Formats: sequence, C-alpha cells, structure tokens
Amino acid sequence: MSEEIKEKKEKHEFQTEVKQLLDILVYSLYKNREVFLRELISNAVDALNKVHFQLLTEKDMDNKDLDLRINISFNQTQKKLIIEDTGIGMTRKELIDNIGTIAHSGAAQFLKKLSKSDSKDQMSLIGQFGVGFYSSFMVAREIRIITRSSRKKSTAYLWTSKGDKNFTLEETVKKTRGTRIELILKKEHEKDLLDKFTIKNIIDTHSKFLPFPIYVEGDKIESTEAIWTQPKASLKKEDYNHFYQFINHTKEEPETYLHLSSDAPVQFHAVIFVPKTSLEALGFIKTEPGIDLYSQKVLIQKGNKDIMPEYMRFLVGVIDSEDIPLNISRETIQNNIKIDKIRKHILKKIFEKLESIKKIDREEYLSLWEKFHRNLKEGVITDFDNRSKIAPLLLFYSSKESKDKLIDLNEYISRMEKDQKEIYYTTGHELDSLEKSPALEAFKKKDLEVLFLVDPLDEFVIEHLREFKGKSFKIAEGADIKLDDKETEEKDTDLIKDLNDFVAYLKKVYGERVEDVRLSKRLVDSPCILVHRAGGPSIQMEKVIKMSNKDYAFTKRIIEINQKNNLIKEMVRIHKASPKSGELNKLANQLLENMLLREGILEDMDGSILRLQDIMLIAAKKI
Repeated sequence: MSEEIKEKKEKHEFQTEVKQLLDILVYSLYKNREVFLRELISNAVDALNKVHFQLLTEKDMDNKDLDLRINISFNQTQKKLIIEDTGIGMTRKELIDNIGTIAHSGAAQFLKKLSKSDSKDQMSLIGQFGVGFYSSFMVAREIRIITRSSRKKSTAYLWTSKGDKNFTLEETVKKTRGTRIELILKKEHEKDLLDKFTIKNIIDTHSKFLPFPIYVEGDKIESTEAIWTQPKASLKKEDYNHFYQFINHTKEEPETYLHLSSDAPVQFHAVIFVPKTSLEALGFIKTEPGIDLYSQKVLIQKGNKDIMPEYMRFLVGVIDSEDIPLNISRETIQNNIKIDKIRKHILKKIFEKLESIKKIDREEYLSLWEKFHRNLKEGVITDFDNRSKIAPLLLFYSSKESKDKLIDLNEYISRMEKDQKEIYYTTGHELDSLEKSPALEAFKKKDLEVLFLVDPLDEFVIEHLREFKGKSFKIAEGADIKLDDKETEEKDTDLIKDLNDFVAYLKKVYGERVEDVRLSKRLVDSPCILVHRAGGPSIQMEKVIKMSNKDYAFTKRIIEINQKNNLIKEMVRIHKASPKSGELNKLANQLLENMLLREGILEDMDGSILRLQDIMLIAAKKI
C-alpha cells in the first residue's frame, strides 16, 4: 500500500451508546453463534442481486464479465475466515451508511427504550434494527472489510474494527468489484471455523437454496433451486420429487404435495409434502416438525413449531415469507397476526387437498389414512378452530360394511333413516367382537347403522366432535337409547309379575356390583347386556384410564335381561318354583360374570371358572 493511501486513513469513534448496543447484539441476542455466517452470506447475496440487476440495465461498469459467486477461504497462519463476493461493492459513503447503520443517532433513543422495557418487550424493540453483520463479533476479535464499488473507476476502501469504541476507514487496493470480509477469529473459535467440513455444514443448514454458487476453498457447495418461488406451471412432478428428496435426505418420493403462493393478506410461498412413510406409525419416537421457515431463501428456523400446529408435524416442506416479523437475530418469530393468517391459509388448503384425494383417489387416501390417521385425530382433539374441517376426513368401520372397508361421516349421514337424529357408535378392540355384541341386535333389526370405534383415540375424537352436521353422537350401549319394539310388550299379567319378581331377585343377588337390573327393550337374541347410564364413560374409555391409574374403579353398569331368551325364561321358571335355589344363584352370578368377562373387566376369574365348572357338573348329571 502506498504512503499516499496510508495518509488518507481515518479514525472514527463509535458513540458510547453504540458500544452498548454491540454488547447486546453479540452477547445477548444470538443463541446460535453459527448464524453469523448465514448473515454474511445473505449480505453477499443481496450485493450479487444488485449487481445482477445493474448488469442488465447499465453498460458502463467495471468487471462486466466477472462471475457472480461467493468464495469462502481460510488463512490458517493468520487465523482468518474470509468471505468474498463479486457483488456490487460499496463506495466510501455506502460503506459508512451500510456498515455503520447502528451508529446513527437513533441508537441512543433505542437504548433508552430498551432499558425501560422488560425482557419480553426487548425482542420487538430490537427487531426494528437490521444489524446481522455485527453478529460476526461473536466469533471475531477483529473484522476487516475490503470493498470496491461496481461503479467505473471506483476507489477501494478498507474498514477495520475490533468491536470496541473505534473503527478505521482508509483507501486500499482491490482490482475487482465486490466485498471481501476477513474475520480474525477469537482463539476459542479458531479450531471449528477454520475447518472446511464445519463451514460446509453451516452453509448446508442455512443457505442451500441461494441463487448464486458458493465455493469453500474452491469446492462448490451442493445446492438446489428454491422451487417454492417458481411458477407452478413451469414445474413437473419430477422437480417436486427431486426437491423433496433433497430437503428430506431420502431416496423415497413423497405421497403427495401442495405448492402455494399468496400475496394478500400476507405474502408467502410454500411447498408442503406428505411423506410416504410415517415413523410414528411404525412405532418409532414422536417425529419433530418438518416444516422449515425461510425468509428470502435463507433458513430462519428449522422444524418451526409456530407456523403449523403440532399435529401436522408429519408434513415436510418449506414456508418462505418476508412479511413475518423476526427479532433482530432472526432466530425466532415474534408473535404477530400475520403468522395466524399464514397458518389458516395453509391449513385450509391442506384440508381441501386431502378431501380432494379422498373423493378422487380412494386408494391413495386410504394409504395416507393408514399412516397419518392418528395425527388427524389428534387435530380434532387439540385444534378447536379446525375441528369441523378435519371431521369429514375421518374414517371408521361400520356395521353395514365389510371388515376391510372404511367410511366417512358424510357417507353415514347419507344413509341415515329419515327421522334419525343421532349417529350411533360402539367401542371395542376387535371388529369380530363388536359385530357379535348384544348391543347391536336392535340396531340390526331396525336396519340402523353403527360405527365401530376400534382405536382407543376414536372415543376421545367423538367426545370432542360432539356432533357432525347437526347430528349428535350416541353410544349404542347408552342406557337412555329408546328403540321400543311393540313385539316385546307382554300382555300376560302373571308373566309380568314373575318377571318383576325375578328382576327383584337379581338386584338382591348382584347387590352393589351393578347400578341396576331392568328388563330390556333392545335385545333380540342375547340373554342380557351391560349398558351405560346416560352420560357415563364407555368400557374402553375406562380401560384407558385404568392403564394410567391402577386404583381406578370401573363404573357400575346396568344389566338388562331379555325376557324372550330361553335361558332367562328357564331362570324365571326356576325362581318361581324355588326362589332359594342354589343352582339359580350360581346361574345368576355366572350370567353377570359372563358379561364382565366379555367386556374384559372381570376381576375374579378363578372364582368364575370354579362356578362354571359346578354348573357344568350339574348339567352333566342331568344328561
């Protein structure tokens, strides 16, 4: 450097307030120190975009044939990390204005506000200042900027600062346009940040969709196009598949995808994928959110937990928006109504997409349902605002369909009887058992459809839904269900007395084991049934509770007996002839315990087996 250039060196002093602000930026805001490289690369991209536009619109500029690129290199001897671009560069005034932004008079006022606010408010205040460059002082003890503007015959300048109260500015020599930033690293960061693998990994995490090539020590970083910003008409299925494989590090193609763009009320672009495989469905640990948040193609937050509800964590993709307010470190989203608008828009489109698949390609939807049905059910339980949109996507087994066919609630509604006001369902673990349930006998006789809920989550879903299209849900075993059948009405006064006496006998035998004993108006063939009192929990629900609380006591049930059943008729006869019969007592107790066994809640299994053996012996002696 010539003596003439050295004489032009200027020494500037930061205001006291600016030094305080630098301390806040470096030591308080940034949680992840590697973001400094993301910020410097983003600045370089901005400079390259500007010169690219200038190349298209201006003829008189330096280095017109220079490649647009970003080079990252190391000087191991001097402990330097170097980031250089061939962008628009800066004049002396632009260097002071751009790099010295925080030295403006507003800094003192900003710090005054900051000192009066609590920690929660500080983020929104700081978010007014764009000072990502200064995050480099987290890792550098000194920063040198050598820059030359793209303007014809521009002078190059060197800006130097150690992050204290001073910075210097002087003329220097640089043959080509662009900006070179040299970070003389702090000792504790020398090992990691002078490592090629580490730098490549940081770039791959935050900056892999940028429109200009990045080279690290001469090696080009693998990247792909940010297809979410491109017109859908210009993209093919193969483009989406390739992009999905790139961001999800897989060779598998997605099940389906959704490409969205919006300018109002909030500007954003998004590409959302539904994977072919669900790790949760395979029994692995709960998956982390798969939607990454970008701003201008730069990663702001990987696996963002704010932009999409948790039950949609199985989705993979990208949302890019410049309208989302970020704090100064760009590491977290500030609460804002714009976030809610993006979420609502995307969810609406996702639900519409799934509904469309369900109508057009049932097989594809069944494949999706098999893998992600628990996520949708979780959405019904947790997302009040979208419950009614998820409900039509739910699938259930039904008493009117084969075991391998699922129906949705719209199909059930379309087949309801004209005066039917409720959607009937029953719960259990196995379809075979539910199909043989005594609770279904009256429904079958009257040709009423009943949904089979075989997933433990289903009952929680029904409880949260409460109704669908004005039709409330009703459990088939509910004691308040009235399915009267005139054929069951008894005209014989003596028989009515005998039945009532037998019911009174059973109440005495069962005592506190049941809530009540009554004659049934719902049974056709079975001798008896256990039913719920109105509003009571189902057996399956109570089993779930019992799993987490061993001391939980099952709710007492109502036992209904079928006076038309041959076994009950014989027991009524025995009671009339010999009310204190020991054999009748054994039959009565076994009748109840058979139902408890069927429900899977019989506690004294050994006693029940011994009693059953006694009954078998009595029967054998009569043969």
